[in-house]
Amino acid sequence: MAQPKRKTESRRAARRQAGRRVPGSNVAGRLVIMLALVAAVVFGVAVFFKVSRVEVQGNSLYSAEQVVQASGIEVGDNLLTLNKATVAGNIITQLPYVEKVSVGRSMPDAVILEVQESTARFAVMSDTNVIWLINSSGKALERYDGLTDITSPEAPTDEIPTEEAAAETPAGETPADPAQPEEAPADGETDSTADEAAADTAEDSADDAPAQTAARETGDAASPLAQTGVPYILGVTVQNPTAGAQVTAVNQQALDAALAVLAEFDGTGLLGHVASINVEKDYNIVVQYDDQYEIQLGGTEKLDYKVQYLLAILEQLSEYQAGTIDLTLTGDDVARFHPRA
Repeated sequence: MAQPKRKTESRRAARRQAGRRVPGSNVAGRLVIMLALVAAVVFGVAVFFKVSRVEVQGNSLYSAEQVVQASGIEVGDNLLTLNKATVAGNIITQLPYVEKVSVGRSMPDAVILEVQESTARFAVMSDTNVIWLINSSGKALERYDGLTDITSPEAPTDEIPTEEAAAETPAGETPADPAQPEEAPADGETDSTADEAAADTAEDSADDAPAQTAARETGDAASPLAQTGVPYILGVTVQNPTAGAQVTAVNQQALDAALAVLAEFDGTGLLGHVASINVEKDYNIVVQYDDQYEIQLGGTEKLDYKVQYLLAILEQLSEYQAGTIDLTLTGDDVARFHPRA
């Protein structure tokens, strides 16, 4: 009777071993299926999800072609493996006026680039004597080649007669006018010929006259920098700026003072009239308002109050008045207006 019992136990052991092998077989089968699915997905992605078009939104300063070229995206790139951070970084680095970039996918074959462009907030001189346009976040946008030959405020400008020179002329004497001929025209010469000669002389003089930083200090609306529509900050020098990079100032405290003024003026309607901000002495900030008012702000203390005070004063002044608005508020905290003589 012992032998049948052994056979029964042997059969049970065999069944247990067979039972153990079944799960192993199932796992192997599942792995094969999963690998096949992954291979199918990879193949599908590689074949079907390819970039065939790139759509650009929000651009105005740059063309869509410029944005796409800067992004580094090419037709045929894999849509799903596209690195959004790399694409955005490429655009911001190569196109300085672009502040932010949003990269989106539109299945099955499109990329959408939404750009946010910034604008120049102010202009400043570099340590290489070149004007640069800077945005509100302190990023250098571009060099302003229109004023690359600009003279410093201290440079003499003998080519252009000044009011001081006219004042030094003794009474009864008329200063020599280089535009006037020394001899009277011949009898046969007409007035129109003389006018043409005078016009040519004046044109030559204008061509030879250098652009002047001093013109911005007085708010000359005809100055080339006035065409940019941004204030020129005097008394600040930025170090070797690069388009698309943050600027650093030689005198950071002066730049911070200018930025504080810009921030307080923002949203008040005053910025469009600001020709220059002189922070050479950050305790004696001077703002040139068009060519009409010189605004003395003193330091940056109570700046919000001074700006509100300025708005109230401008409402009371006539558009025909011009002069100096003293908002230093020294002593009695009262603003004063000194008409231009």
